[in-house]
Amino acid sequence: MAAVIQYIRFDQQFDAARLQQEVARLTTALWQDHYNRGGYEGSWRTLQLRALHGQLTNNVASHAGTLPDAAAFRDTPLLAQCPYTKEVLDFFQIEKTAVRFMQLDAGAVIKPHCDPDLNFEQGEVRLHIPVLTNPQLHFYLEEERLVLDEGSCWYLNLSRPHQVKNEGATARVHLVLDGIVNDWLRQYFQHSGHRVVRRPEPLPNEQYSREDQHTIIAQLRLLRAATADKLADEMEAALASREE
Repeated sequence: MAAVIQYIRFDQQFDAARLQQEVARLTTALWQDHYNRGGYEGSWRTLQLRALHGQLTNNVASHAGTLPDAAAFRDTPLLAQCPYTKEVLDFFQIEKTAVRFMQLDAGAVIKPHCDPDLNFEQGEVRLHIPVLTNPQLHFYLEEERLVLDEGSCWYLNLSRPHQVKNEGATARVHLVLDGIVNDWLRQYFQHSGHRVVRRPEPLPNEQYSREDQHTIIAQLRLLRAATADKLADEMEAALASREE
């Protein structure tokens, strides 16, 4: 079974205070509820900096592999109001698709789920740069809790099960960048001194309770995508075989 990269903490550290200032200056009325309403409890909102056709109101982060042209993603007018954020994005020399600020309010929960095909090995990555967080923010990638510090940058293999609980008194805000793997990113992953964790790719339902597995399957079905249905089918088959 081939090893996959589970997560990477980049060497690069960004100025969280400057990012916070730029987020604070943006109009709060432009924040939109995350489109997957069944996937969370509480308030989880997005602010689009780069979106399909550059539309502020389009907060769907479609995987590039499902689109006829990844170039359909364009900067929204908000990015021009965030010069330091643009400087951060320019560090990553990859083709960028969706770019968003994402806010998870105090008390909110993102339910266990997978984002199929969103991993380095299959050519598309999602990078998280925490802008604002708190010690009671619990992010789990499979069974491991990761503490994502403000200003740090992380690649996370989000095709694996993950979930978030904000048990703190303040919101969590991340700058979230989706992009296409290229030679720059491959070389960065291979030659930098960053922290890389590789592990064998697990079966779809390893290390999760039956309840969590059923929740993940339900969320995959809501995506209405062939790859999501395939993973849900595999998880259901594995569950059924254990019950026999």
